[in-house]
Amino acid sequence: MHPLRKQVIWAILPGILWVIPAAAHASTFKDAQKQLETLLLGKDVKALVDLPAYKEGVDVYYLPPSNKRSDERGLDLGEMTKLLKDKGVGVERDEWVTITNVKIDSDKVEVHLEGGGEGRRGSNHANKVGASYKRAGGSRLNLRYQKDRSDTDIAPQNILRFMSRLLDVSRIEQKIEEKQMPPELRAAIEAHTVVENMTYEMVLMSFGDPDQKKVDDSNDMHLRETWFYLKNGHRWVVRFEDGKVAKTQVF
Repeated sequence: MHPLRKQVIWAILPGILWVIPAAAHASTFKDAQKQLETLLLGKDVKALVDLPAYKEGVDVYYLPPSNKRSDERGLDLGEMTKLLKDKGVGVERDEWVTITNVKIDSDKVEVHLEGGGEGRRGSNHANKVGASYKRAGGSRLNLRYQKDRSDTDIAPQNILRFMSRLLDVSRIEQKIEEKQMPPELRAAIEAHTVVENMTYEMVLMSFGDPDQKKVDDSNDMHLRETWFYLKNGHRWVVRFEDGKVAKTQVF
């Protein structure tokens, strides 16, 4: 090989080696963003506290910083109180709202609720209102990891556990459970009926809380329980054995 040609190859090789991992990282980042959107976007959550109508969002720290007035949830209570007072309420406590946007960064995940806290009349008006004032536009959570975020951090069970510090994520968890169910049991839930082999949780998803429960006496090691429902003029008797539906009767 000609010496000059060899020099050119060695000169561009480091650039090529840098581009390959950079492209792979970009692809991984896009995949992570897409998976997170599939998990959260358009799903409903319930606020466990009043959340401020603030477009920059509320910071929630994975590990409570020692230099802030943070509680065990990683929430700076002083900052939260100030934002509610200055900006008003974007999402009220116990209010079910929709996740309208999700963004990931190297060290945080943004979860936008009902618009992300932009408000309808602008931040200047927000500064004139009190903590009890409800504004349109929702709110936003910044889930801060205080380190480079990994794929494990945003795995469904981990991101939902982090979010659950301030949000009720049970409806999202229910959707995940439904997807993991056998097709025939998932179809029964969607049809609002009860069939054999459904668990307690599945029956609750399909029928809700029973009108009456009774634990059956048993001389063996099996746990038997009967739930009673009145549905559409019919009385349903759902018998469980060891946590699963063993028999249903409709009268």
